[in-house]
Amino acid sequence: MRIATVGIGSIGRLLPPVFALVLLVSSSAAADTTTDTLSDDRPWLSRLLDYYDQQFDPEARLLKVPFSGTGYHSQVPSGTEVHPVRESFYYAVALFQRGNDQDIERAKDILRELLVLQQTDPNSNNYGLWPWLKEEPLDQMDSVDLNWADFCGSAIAQILVQHRDRLGDDRSVTRMESALRHAATAIRKRNVGPGYTNIAVLGGGVCAAAGEILGDPELLGYGRLRLEKVVKLTQTINGFAEYNSPTYGKVVIGECERILQIATDPRVRKAAESIRVEAWKIVTDSFHPTAQQWAGPHSRLSQRRLTDTLVLFLNDRTGLDIQPHPGEHSERLRGYGIVTPIACPENLLTKIRQPIEQPKTLKRIFRVGDDGKPSITGTTWMAPQGCLGSVNRSGFWIQRNPISGYWRTALDPAVAFRARFLRDGQDFASMGIRVSQRENRILFAVHSFQNRGDWHRTLDRPADGKFEAIDFRLQLELDGVGAKAIQLIPNQFALQAGDHEVIVSPAICSFQGQPVTWKVTNNRSRASVEAVCYSGPKKKFDFDTPIDMQLAAALTLRKIVPAESDEPPVTPAIVASPNRIDVRWKDMRTAAPR
Repeated sequence: MRIATVGIGSIGRLLPPVFALVLLVSSSAAADTTTDTLSDDRPWLSRLLDYYDQQFDPEARLLKVPFSGTGYHSQVPSGTEVHPVRESFYYAVALFQRGNDQDIERAKDILRELLVLQQTDPNSNNYGLWPWLKEEPLDQMDSVDLNWADFCGSAIAQILVQHRDRLGDDRSVTRMESALRHAATAIRKRNVGPGYTNIAVLGGGVCAAAGEILGDPELLGYGRLRLEKVVKLTQTINGFAEYNSPTYGKVVIGECERILQIATDPRVRKAAESIRVEAWKIVTDSFHPTAQQWAGPHSRLSQRRLTDTLVLFLNDRTGLDIQPHPGEHSERLRGYGIVTPIACPENLLTKIRQPIEQPKTLKRIFRVGDDGKPSITGTTWMAPQGCLGSVNRSGFWIQRNPISGYWRTALDPAVAFRARFLRDGQDFASMGIRVSQRENRILFAVHSFQNRGDWHRTLDRPADGKFEAIDFRLQLELDGVGAKAIQLIPNQFALQAGDHEVIVSPAICSFQGQPVTWKVTNNRSRASVEAVCYSGPKKKFDFDTPIDMQLAAALTLRKIVPAESDEPPVTPAIVASPNRIDVRWKDMRTAAPR
């Protein structure tokens, strides 16, 4: 793979569009500008085209795949054969980049099918949006995804900059420009703040590019300002509000790369480069070289570990040979093969290349309150063999990972530890957690949320605020080869793999006036220590008011030591008051609302 670097000046848009540019921005704004062209042996693009070519449906002139549902937005059952909109846009870009005559005709066919799916009525609440699937129009979705204006708009902007002459006649160009204007107008109207990190960057890039493409200074100015607000926030908290997110860190990096390929405005490019470098600082600060995992806590995480597709994304940009975990294979390649990789700044790669010789603790501010004080903070403990991370306040919806750890064993390159709260076996968004961490020790307390959802934070809450359930439980889970859960003594448990373990020391806990039962569960390559809050006949639980509960425990990640040398267990103490519980353990304390 060839990697070139450029500064943040002009991108040379007048070069023949038959080639895509390698635009790799150095960390120095004063760097000389050089360009290089790409050949068809680009591994990241070739992988994506091989994958998409096999999925193309010539009758529908779109990709056709088994639907992998999230549990919200769409009502289509997982596994149903569908024609996805966003990925079909990405395929069209990839076809233009490969660029033979058949590819160009197929790409134009795809775009004709996709453009008619956009809502173009400015009086509609769904104006500027596309549905996820051709089979499920916007008015049939469980809830529309407002982000689809951003994702689809970015692909359209890239085509109009890099492949305009391949679209054919002026009418085709006009239709694409109209679709981009609709999308950018919807993005501007929605106007997400800089705290919605990935969409703030994505939509800012779309609007800035649309302003240049359409000759609209107001759109350009809006996109520029939106990106600069993200930069200002990163400077305030030294990171992103969507903190330490493998899922959306890739989106931020990939979209900054796209902006640097298609935008010419110096301020837009400067902001995109600043955000890109900040994202790489987060990656390199959080990457554990022994376990080869992105250490927690994670604002958003789709899998327990880095998927092989994310590993490929990182390797393309670092030149490293990070090995994907064998248990986290993804059948779905994502569309960033259409964006030319930009090298991770060389000075940041040192953090990944060097092994950790002594334990260290990283403290980060993720959000600042109205009073100027940190309100959401993260702690990441890194040791030679593994890591443990937590955030001081969070929730348990499907994408959150408030407590997590990884360590390498002789049988598994990275066993994965995490904390979850489940309703009937599924992650439950209406429960929250407060955490205190010192080095390899954690103290936490669980509490209920009001006005939150079930699987998603907001989209699936019952109208009456009452959730039906046959089971509520906290699950402290260890996933990996050789993982096992054992009870050491009546009030202490261990999750073990290799020569390390997480010691679990529960407080005396209750849920709606009944004692909580702690138990261990061992399955194939997965073990857990569970606090069973309720298990019985289906009944309704009212989450419009706080749930009466006291649920807390302490955790310690350590090397396994002989039982006779164990310190006597110190049980966390709970002091309850009408509105909160205070939890103390050794020299640590935390508190949760009641």
